[in-house]
Amino acid sequence: MPHRSDITLDLCHAGQTSEITALTGDLETKKRLVNLGFHTHSIVKLILVRGHNMVVCVDGTRFAIDKQIAQNIQVEVLS
Repeated sequence: MPHRSDITLDLCHAGQTSEITALTGDLETKKRLVNLGFHTHSIVKLILVRGHNMVVCVDGTRFAIDKQIAQNIQVEVLS
């Protein structure tokens, strides 16, 4: 099976489940994401996309994030 390339979370569709492979951006952005619970190898499910806002579930906790923030979360789509 070929290795899937990583994409950013903002390119995913509602209902997709992914594994976080990397956090990018400046140090402050990465710290904020880690403090919220976004860690590499965590499973993230995209629940809803409305305009520039996204509702995601990370390890059982729901968050509303902006697509700009989602561009800093690299994922591998699982389903």
